[in-house]
Amino acid sequence: MSTMEDKLVTIAVHNYARAQVLKGRLNSEGIECDLKNINLIHSAISEGVKVRVHEDNLEQALRIVEKVNEEYKKEEGEEAYPPKKVQRILVPIDFSKYSKNACYYAIGLAEKLNAEIKLMHVYYNPVVNSMPMTDTYYYQVNLDEIIRDIELRAKEQMDKFYKEIQEHVEAKNIKNIKIDYALVRGITHEEILEKSKQYDPDVIITGYRGKGEKPGDLIGGVTQKIMNKAEVPVLAIPEKAEYQGISNINIMYITDFDDSDYTAIHKLMNIVSPFNVRLYCVHISSEDTNKLDSIKMNTFREHIKSKFPKQTFECDLIEQDDELEGIQNFIAEKNIDIISLVTHKQNIISKLLNPSIAKKLLFHSNVPLLVFHAND
Repeated sequence: MSTMEDKLVTIAVHNYARAQVLKGRLNSEGIECDLKNINLIHSAISEGVKVRVHEDNLEQALRIVEKVNEEYKKEEGEEAYPPKKVQRILVPIDFSKYSKNACYYAIGLAEKLNAEIKLMHVYYNPVVNSMPMTDTYYYQVNLDEIIRDIELRAKEQMDKFYKEIQEHVEAKNIKNIKIDYALVRGITHEEILEKSKQYDPDVIITGYRGKGEKPGDLIGGVTQKIMNKAEVPVLAIPEKAEYQGISNINIMYITDFDDSDYTAIHKLMNIVSPFNVRLYCVHISSEDTNKLDSIKMNTFREHIKSKFPKQTFECDLIEQDDELEGIQNFIAEKNIDIISLVTHKQNIISKLLNPSIAKKLLFHSNVPLLVFHAND
């Protein structure tokens, strides 16, 4: 037998002060709400205060939550979802065919967005061994020679790679794209993240794996770390995905109806606005959560419709016992060109999918993955 507690649904988790503001707004609209996890002595509790409403009031309550969130942004002197033109694209490369394919995607994007491209290669940084040396001077001279050799080889490879990319641009008769490059010595993912802070790109485009990484790995270690830590969108290109042009794009955005999903949708539209895009927003649902998910999806649908009235889009719930099969069927049915979602700290890809499902999905997919950072 169900109880009143069973019919209460959490619509937001905030600090005590903001939860009280939201409760006041809901009450003023005739919606009763319950605050859970209140600690009057230590109001800034780590797990936050849960704002809960009766499931019958869920749809109206979610609209109010969205309005309150936008008002908070404006009070802080920010636009709720500020538009930003894509101007810079960072492309980490290792001279492999996967790097070249990532460059082709970057060029296609830059041509439409009138953006510049920065190619970046990080070459090996020998670490001085801590073991005692009988001849420190001799060792240092040899180390300096090794570093010079590595740097010269990297410069030669970069010059060759850069020339091939420029020839591709000329062959495709692509005009007015600025392509530059940087050579950096160090630990690959650390230098890429540092360069991202300095260069301030609007998107990073990279391969799933780099040269020399294990074929059995889902995603290369460097790409994993970039996805998880970069504060800008990351477009990862699978090994078997071949650039065929990106004038028309079918994008599947997987949502969990988190606040970060609303922000990510706006960032996504900034990136793909010059293209002919059909957007499919999907959520992995189940029989137990179907009613709640349907209401949340309706709210998400209304938000997209109001903010992007000219955008062609659909919102769907994927309900299938085998989540992987459901996603793969959707990709095939809708001819999906890009999968997009938000990354969270809990795992590399997203809390939206069970990690084992995410691994299977990406391992079997030839579709590029566009990941947005979750702003906590």
